[in-house]
Amino acid sequence: MLLNQPIKQNNIYTDFDLAAIREYPHILGHIARKEKLTILHSEWIHHCWETNKDRSLQAHRDAYKTTAVIVIGSIWWLLFHPNDRIGIIRKSFTDAALVVSAVREIMSLPEIRELFKTLHGYYPEFKTRREGLLTFNFKETITPEGSINAYGINQTLTGVHLDKICCDDFVTLRDRISPAERKKTISMIQEIRTNIIESGKCCFFLGTPWHKNDAWTVCPSAVKYNVYETGIISDEQIEEKRGKTTKSLFACNYELIHMAEEGRLFADPQYGRWSYALFGTIGHIDAAFDGKDTCALTFMGKKSDEKIQGFGKIYPGNVKDWLDVIEAEYRKRRCRKIYVENNTDKGYTAKLLRGRNLIVGEYSEPMNKHQKISSYLYDQWNNIEWSEETDLDYLVQITDYEKGEEPDDAPDSAASLILRGGFSSVQSGKGEALFKW
Repeated sequence: MLLNQPIKQNNIYTDFDLAAIREYPHILGHIARKEKLTILHSEWIHHCWETNKDRSLQAHRDAYKTTAVIVIGSIWWLLFHPNDRIGIIRKSFTDAALVVSAVREIMSLPEIRELFKTLHGYYPEFKTRREGLLTFNFKETITPEGSINAYGINQTLTGVHLDKICCDDFVTLRDRISPAERKKTISMIQEIRTNIIESGKCCFFLGTPWHKNDAWTVCPSAVKYNVYETGIISDEQIEEKRGKTTKSLFACNYELIHMAEEGRLFADPQYGRWSYALFGTIGHIDAAFDGKDTCALTFMGKKSDEKIQGFGKIYPGNVKDWLDVIEAEYRKRRCRKIYVENNTDKGYTAKLLRGRNLIVGEYSEPMNKHQKISSYLYDQWNNIEWSEETDLDYLVQITDYEKGEEPDDAPDSAASLILRGGFSSVQSGKGEALFKW
C-alpha cells in the first residue's frame, strides 16, 4: 500500500491496513475521498490529537487544516477511542455545526462503515444525529455529551465535560479589525483552557493568525507551516493570492507573520447601527472591469449627533456583474445620488447606472489618490460609524492601506465620497459640498 494513494476499496480491511491507518491518518482521508491529503497532514493530526498537553498548530490558508485535522482527525480518533467526547469549537455554532455535518457525511460512506465494522465488529450507526451533535452506537458510556459536539466560542460551556476540545478558526477577520472582538475571544480561550477542559484532558488550537494581539497570544506556542513550506499551493497560485489581498493580510494568513503597524493611517473602525430613516444618503462606486481590482461600493449619511454613518461592500471582478446589487443597495440606503469617476471608463459606468434610473454624479478626479485618502478619509475616520453589514474585506482594505499598495479600492471610494459629498472639514475647493451640515 502506498502512503499517498488510497487503499483499494474492496470492503475488506486487514490488520496491516488498520496499522497503516493508525500510523498515517491521511490514508483514512483517502478512503473518505479526500485525496489531496498527504503525509504532512498525518503529522498534523498526530501533533494535535496524540498528546495530554494543549497544542497549537498554525498553517497557511487553503492548506486543508480543517478537513485533515478536525474532520478526518475526529473520525480517526473515534476509530481507536470510541468512548471519547469530542468538542469542536469555532467562531459560531453554525460554523462548528458545518464541520460536524462533514463528519456525518463521511461516517455514512460504505467504505468508512466497513472500516469501523472491521475493528469493532459491527457497523457504526447514529444514536443521535442532529445539528451540531452526533452520538454513535460504539460509544458505550452514557453521558450528556455526544461523540462529537459543536459549540460557538461565545456559548456558555459551564458543566460541559469533554475528552478532546478542538478550537478551529477561533480567530477571524473580525478579530483583526476590532479590539473588542479580540478581547472577547481572548477571554473565551482563557476560560476554555482553565475551566472547561477536564483535568488530564487537553485542547488544541488550529488556524491562522490575524493580529499581533489576537487570541493566539494566550494559546500554547504554535508549530507553524507557511505557504512556502508545505508545497500545497503552487507558485502561480501563491502569486495570484498575493495579488488579491493586502500585503499585511497576505503576510498573516500565508506567511504566518505580522507586519509592523506603526505609521498606519487607519485603525480600529467604529461600528454603529444604520439608520434607514435618514434621508440624504449619498454613494460612490469605485468600478473595476478586469484583473485583480475589486469594485468598492460606499454609502454615507450625516447623523444628527455629527457622526457619519457608513456602509461599504467589496465585489470581485467586472462592475457589470454587480449592477443589480448596486441598484438594490442604492434604493435600500435611500440614496439620493451616487458618484462615479469617469477618468478611466469615459463615463461608461455612469451610463449603465443612469440606465437603471439612478441619479449619478459623474466627475473627473484631478487629485492624487494617496493625497485624497490621507487627507479626506483620515480627517473623518474617527467620525464614521460603520454599519455592521459592512464587508469585513472592505474595512481591511482601509485598515491595511499603505501608499502604492493594492488593493486600495475601498479607501479610495470612501475618500472620494467624503470629498465629493462635502463631509470633510479639509478645504481644497474640489468637493461639491452638496449638504451644509
